[in-house]
Amino acid sequence: MNVGFNLGLTKEKIVGALIQCIPCIGFPRVLNALTLLKEVMAERGMTTEIAAD
Repeated sequence: MNVGFNLGLTKEKIVGALIQCIPCIGFPRVLNALTLLKEVMAERGMTTEIAAD
């Protein structure tokens, strides 16, 4: 997750990529990844809210 932010990806892009992984790796693993993303964002002082379109 940190690497994605270091490369300039937005949180929306990272969440979108994780959602695309659901059929391949399964919903429980994606939920774990989203939890990790939330922790990384908190460490970086970012808001954990994802803007709805």
